[in-house]
Amino acid sequence: MPNSLCYSSLVFSLLIWTSVSPHHQVKMQSAYIGAVLIFQCATGAARDLLRSVDVPHYSFAGGKATLSCSYDLSATRLYSLKWYHNGTEFYRYVPTEREQPINIQPSHKFTVNELFRNDQRVTLSLSQLTVSASGQYRCEVIAEHPSFRTEAAKATMVVLKERLAPPVLVGGREIYEPTERIKIGCQLRQPFSGEHKPSLQWFLEGSKVGSEWVSPYGSSQEQGYYGLSLHVPGEQVAEAGGSLEAECRLTLGEHSLSAYKTLRVRVRMISYVDNYHSAGIMCVYVGGVSR
Repeated sequence: MPNSLCYSSLVFSLLIWTSVSPHHQVKMQSAYIGAVLIFQCATGAARDLLRSVDVPHYSFAGGKATLSCSYDLSATRLYSLKWYHNGTEFYRYVPTEREQPINIQPSHKFTVNELFRNDQRVTLSLSQLTVSASGQYRCEVIAEHPSFRTEAAKATMVVLKERLAPPVLVGGREIYEPTERIKIGCQLRQPFSGEHKPSLQWFLEGSKVGSEWVSPYGSSQEQGYYGLSLHVPGEQVAEAGGSLEAECRLTLGEHSLSAYKTLRVRVRMISYVDNYHSAGIMCVYVGGVSR
């Protein structure tokens, strides 16, 4: 809205300037140039200072998490950058404080280390995470004097007590006939609560399997014990040469783990000797010459 208002005002001033006499245009020229400069400054100031805040959706107790805050201060300078967890400040960067520009507050929830810092981005590492490190993380950027313009963005991270484990494949044989239907189950090793439950997906040779070849199963899905079965027609594998690599992928936020199995189908080999005999053709080699 501020940009639109500035633009409309500038256009209106320009129309007035062109409608008056040349004598008055000279007097209004300096005012017009000033209006242009004001418009440019207003446009630049209206740009966002804060570009992005990156926080993982899920992390695990005892593990690490990387937080990043990116900003653009091409039109001004940075006064301070702060990180908060659930409203409590734990990191502060003030470039003008030369003796101690960085201030990190100790916490029993995590350990903070600065990984990277330049004039566009600050990246932190949180290690020794506890479950209480779950919650809202907010990055706040303040521009230098005279505006002291402030912008902030936030994201939520959940720290789970147990780490992810690869999914378990159940059922299935080493080899099938082309007329059979191959069926394999894939399920979680541990239970997860509803909103933090990982998803399961099947892939064949790297391509996601359509819904017509998969189906969920399990009688305790509300407790997190559930699975996803794959059922592939044997002739489909035979047409691919007799084998396909199946992957069951477990995904939770940015984290994923997989279990693999090669699906094999017995493919009948064509005997060329049988073909020759059936056609009544036989080759006899004498002295290197066939007759």
